[in-house]
Amino acid sequence: MRTLLRRPRSVDWGSLSSAVATGGAVGGSTASTLGAASGLLDLTGTGDDAWALLVCSATAGLASAWLFSRVRRPRRHRTADILTGITVAFLSMVLVGTLLYLVSGVFSHPGDALFESAAGFSTTALTTLDADSLGRGILFFRAGSQWVGGLTALLLGVAVLPALSADRELADRRRGSGRRPLAPSGGRAARNVLQLYAGFTLLLIAAYLFAGAGFVGSLVLAASTASTGGFVGPGQPLADPAVQWVAIFGMLAAGASLVILWRLVTLQWKGVRRSAELIAYLFLLVGGTLLLGWWSEASGLDEWRETLFTLLSAATTTGFPMEAVGSWAAAAPVLLLLAAAVGPMTGSAGGGFQIFRMLGLVKLARRELLRQLHPNLVARIRIGGLVLSEASVGRIVLQQFLFVAVVMGTTGAVAILGPDLATALAAGVHATATAGPIRALDGTLLDPTAWSRPVRLALVPAMLIGRLALYPALVALGTASTGVRDRLRLKRRWVGRNSEGDQ
Repeated sequence: MRTLLRRPRSVDWGSLSSAVATGGAVGGSTASTLGAASGLLDLTGTGDDAWALLVCSATAGLASAWLFSRVRRPRRHRTADILTGITVAFLSMVLVGTLLYLVSGVFSHPGDALFESAAGFSTTALTTLDADSLGRGILFFRAGSQWVGGLTALLLGVAVLPALSADRELADRRRGSGRRPLAPSGGRAARNVLQLYAGFTLLLIAAYLFAGAGFVGSLVLAASTASTGGFVGPGQPLADPAVQWVAIFGMLAAGASLVILWRLVTLQWKGVRRSAELIAYLFLLVGGTLLLGWWSEASGLDEWRETLFTLLSAATTTGFPMEAVGSWAAAAPVLLLLAAAVGPMTGSAGGGFQIFRMLGLVKLARRELLRQLHPNLVARIRIGGLVLSEASVGRIVLQQFLFVAVVMGTTGAVAILGPDLATALAAGVHATATAGPIRALDGTLLDPTAWSRPVRLALVPAMLIGRLALYPALVALGTASTGVRDRLRLKRRWVGRNSEGDQ
């Protein structure tokens, strides 16, 4: 009798279904937690959006908790399925954010809410919100979505991908000689990333408060700077030179690799001095600032400060807005577009192709040219003291192809929908690099609210793919397309067998 009454043990789920369900639950619970915190903060202000945020977040959180409790994990997850689960987690955050914007009444159309949620979680500096008209809850949610998106990118690049045998050369794991690695294991890497990221954000909040940005403005600017998200709070806090200097140093640090920041914090100076990527990063920033100042005829400390601010905003893909200084030459906006496309150091919260991969491509091109002269040459690609495996070199080439393909596809879609080709190209680059703001050829800032809704929606896939570092998102897309193809084949076979049986 006891045997008959005992509940049968649930069968373990498949690798893909388990990863997808877990990703959906984790992403939904993360966004709902952020929404609940935003609702509570809204109670300290007008409270107009508090109950909508709290009720919607509680519902999404309970649904996510129920889904998580139903998952029966398999003994082993395949790498492609893990990447698919990460992508699903990110998409679920965006969808819950879309729901919160709609329920709170900030947007009445789902397309507008989806664009804003995607721009927030992807840390893309494109927004249609008027910060001066928002309550504290929505302001905190918009800034917090950037912060979560930046943390997602750091965890993916430092803890997850190296653990899955991708980009292992970028992981700081090696022990010995008194070294304290950032990522000795996956779990320890995640804790170190969270501590560094949260500590950096708190330091920025204190610095912005000291510069006079105010409490709410400091929270928003600190989250935007640490995550390279570029969203600015109410008023015009960046018009203050003191606030600009805090943003300059903050963007400079946010664009640096987390490994470099970890070595600075733990006083491992030797690894910092030998970083070829850090040298290239600083060289590009200095050279880009000098070129931009020359092409904009900058003069005086104030104009050079604004020039440095503008260049850093583009090169780190932060996207803080700044009007053009002086009369810009035609090459100035092209320089900023190239800076946004390249992006900051690999292992940072910034987007773009990133400097380490660019250096790898330059070294690869040099090696192939030498092989034309010396066919029997055997040469490994070395960046600083790091030797890249051929698998890593191939992955860099693949990511270059994927980056260009996403940019060109997005540019074509946007151009078909109305904007001129120059604007479409700038929009495609900035969306894929999760950067901003988009400028016209004369350097003036373009307002995304002036574009049609289809144009804005055409940028959403590029923003999401760019934030997921291209590779995981496209692996997930390939996994999904393979699953759909297999199901369609199975259905056709089933229909064919039934039709033969009827005959």
